[in-house]
Amino acid sequence: MTESARPSLWTPLKRPAFRNLMIAMSVSNTGYWMQTVAAAYLMRLWTGGDPFMVSLVQTALFIPPALLLLPAGTWVDMLDRRKFMMFSQAWMMVAAGLITALVMTDIQSGWALLALLALFAVGFALNTPSQSAIWADMVGLKEVPQAIAIYSLTNNGARILGPSLAGALISAVGAVGIMAFNALTYIGVIAALYAWTPPPSARTQPKPFLALLFGAFGFARANPLYRAVLIRGGIFFVVSSILLALLPVKVPEADDFGTVFSFMGLGAILGVFSFPRISHRHTREVIVAWAVGVNALAFIAMAYVTTVPALGILTAAVGYTWFFVMSSLQVGAQMVLPDELRGRGLALLNLVLMGGYAFGSPLWGAVARLTSPDHALMIAGVFSLAALALTFRMKLPVDKSA
Repeated sequence: MTESARPSLWTPLKRPAFRNLMIAMSVSNTGYWMQTVAAAYLMRLWTGGDPFMVSLVQTALFIPPALLLLPAGTWVDMLDRRKFMMFSQAWMMVAAGLITALVMTDIQSGWALLALLALFAVGFALNTPSQSAIWADMVGLKEVPQAIAIYSLTNNGARILGPSLAGALISAVGAVGIMAFNALTYIGVIAALYAWTPPPSARTQPKPFLALLFGAFGFARANPLYRAVLIRGGIFFVVSSILLALLPVKVPEADDFGTVFSFMGLGAILGVFSFPRISHRHTREVIVAWAVGVNALAFIAMAYVTTVPALGILTAAVGYTWFFVMSSLQVGAQMVLPDELRGRGLALLNLVLMGGYAFGSPLWGAVARLTSPDHALMIAGVFSLAALALTFRMKLPVDKSA
């Protein structure tokens, strides 16, 4: 497809339903990142800065998705995707309300906070495959790359704004105000979904739930392109989990942490705007390879710096490369998955990615406890470069238009 024939990055926004959902999700994602920063801050405060307990915040957020994503993807392929996503948004709203109540009681229990974050993550797990699968229903398969890029733009804009707001507002309104705001944001997403009328679905799933549950595994065995997405993505996100696991320890002040963490979103936004030009010039193989390499070098360099500006620049580099890897994997999976398997296939991809965060985060926390946060960052970078060399020959999917 020629560049002039390609849909504009902004084409999906011409569709009112997609535009309304993006606005609502921008606000909701801002609340989510505010809650994430506030939770890490509270855990550090309540546990005296224990790096292992701080790293368990990410584990609590990613273990439930690791267990529930595949069943959730199966339900997405069996049920009404819009209604299922509305249910998951309502779940997160209730769980965020319970987190707000915990902070209000001032119990200061790290384990109670982890339990409620895990409850919140159940709703996140239910939401993820329905949200990933709904783009094709809302904008059509041809515009899915643009829809993913726009969502990434809004999410990473929230990743910038949310941590910055959280760092600035914790001293003013307290963590309870931040948690309460996040709980209220899900109302807008539910309203936007309720107002949308999805197209008629041709999906038929006569098989029982358990037979459908493992359909994505069978597809992964049969399709080497999809299998490469899963393997290379899983390794990358095991390594990437070190940033969320150890950054609160390396940058202990709440306002500095919010500032540094927001640079990851800034880097990802820069990636959104540079991605079309770079993707026209280079194959997905080359893009993912250099992104993983630069990401690894950024972690190694992060071990040698301590100032907020230097850490911010390196975190922006991590966010920039993160976007290229994430978008390449998501679009690649969309290109090879048939519609009747889309929910389960994307759920399995997200299962691998979130599993990398869930199990990678305590791994790096343990390594940091045995050595130091800086040594853990160096080990992660070297491991990533070695894994890149071992998996480079595993080919990724190309766009159908190619």
